[in-house]
Amino acid sequence: MATFRKTTAVLTAVVLLCASVFTLFAYASTANLRYFERGILTDGTNTAYYIIDKDNKTLYLTGDGVTNASTPDYPNAESGPFAGRTDVTCITIEEDVARVGDYVFANMKSVDTLEVQSNLLSSESNMSSKAMSGCTALRHIRGNNSFLSTDILLQVVRGALDIASGNWVQLALKGFNIIRDGISEDSLPNEVVHAMVNDYIMTGEEIFLGDLDTAVAACQAREQEICYWENAYHHEYVWHVSSPETCTSDGEKMYVCSQCGSFYVERFGSPLGHDYETEVLYENSCTKEGILKCVCSRCSDIQFTAIPAKGHTDGNYKMTVVPTRASNGTVECHCADCDTVTKTVNVSYTNVTYIRYKVGVNPSANTVSELIPALTSEDYALFAVKDGAVMDDGEKVGTGSIIYYTHPASSKVIAVDTVVLYGDVDGDGIIGADDYAKINSYVMGDAGLFPDGNVFKRAADLNHDGVIDAFDLALLDLQLSSSKLLDQTVPQY
Repeated sequence: MATFRKTTAVLTAVVLLCASVFTLFAYASTANLRYFERGILTDGTNTAYYIIDKDNKTLYLTGDGVTNASTPDYPNAESGPFAGRTDVTCITIEEDVARVGDYVFANMKSVDTLEVQSNLLSSESNMSSKAMSGCTALRHIRGNNSFLSTDILLQVVRGALDIASGNWVQLALKGFNIIRDGISEDSLPNEVVHAMVNDYIMTGEEIFLGDLDTAVAACQAREQEICYWENAYHHEYVWHVSSPETCTSDGEKMYVCSQCGSFYVERFGSPLGHDYETEVLYENSCTKEGILKCVCSRCSDIQFTAIPAKGHTDGNYKMTVVPTRASNGTVECHCADCDTVTKTVNVSYTNVTYIRYKVGVNPSANTVSELIPALTSEDYALFAVKDGAVMDDGEKVGTGSIIYYTHPASSKVIAVDTVVLYGDVDGDGIIGADDYAKINSYVMGDAGLFPDGNVFKRAADLNHDGVIDAFDLALLDLQLSSSKLLDQTVPQY
């Protein structure tokens, strides 16, 4: 069994240590002597020392008390220095270990506990994620909060258990025991400190190659603490929420021992995320963005976001140039929100029969805005024209007005209808005294008023017998007195 000896420069301090620990542990005897397996891990430049306490099945990895220790890397799990050993259940990595390389503790199937100094993981390069590959019995991790929050240790644990993902909370839910009170060089179990001192007294060789006098002092101090007995702490922790979950951070619980005041902090939950209430500061339009103000109801965080411009929406069509058989007309599509012209379509006659008569117009609801929407379908746009000009919405549609049925999608005029409103013989869309006087003049002999084929002559034939006479005047008189209204639905011949 290999032995380690201090340099001459350290020997004097060890002798003094011997005197002090002999006084402190005067009960030492050969009956208490413990035997430790010792060894070196080195790549020729960096050296680390290990001690295996076979009675407690614990492996200690340490330095020489002067320089920090560093282990070499091993090429695979099978070549690790302790691969296949089943006589170790706990690995303790001391404070002066600066690096643990690949596969150092690989395939130690009986190891269920890992204790690590916090300084080992001060950077992510200090402990290889492959260091404990194959240690499938690992269930207990001991360290402090800063050490347990490092991603690299989580990778070490995943490598040991051969799992791809999971965080500390998920591991804890699966029965993984996380002890957060930390370990340090002065936290060796008291029985181990006593055994090391006894071994030193009996053999003259210091087993613990760190600072044994510090460990002895800590051992004495612990034995005076009210929560420490039988080589372990027995804290009675009471917890309270020290920081609740917020929109952006986890919550924190503080655990405080009711006996000695020892405490640690544990995170819980997850960020809640913001709960924004929104207010429109500026409305968006077809061409301009709006602004939305968002205020979190929990933390009052304020965000301003852009509301995208809506873009134009096709709305009503308007005829700007009336089509004829000789020339195309023009129809414009206007935005439903802002009336901007979104597109212009040229419409032309295609197989249109010009002379087609439209009857059935209600003389009580015959403005353009009343009549045209009632006739318009989803695919067609209709326009009323009088004397070659497009009529305004408030104008009344009467005899002689022309209705154009257009299909903008195909750029065609589908049909052209000439309106016949029975009794309206002057084309103003109103059946009144002027119309009666004009029909009466025709009956009295003014034949030039209604030439053959004239649309107004059709509107004057109220009994639809092809002759304009006193019978038609009698029917018009009944219409004007509201005694009997004219039947506007009789088709034209």
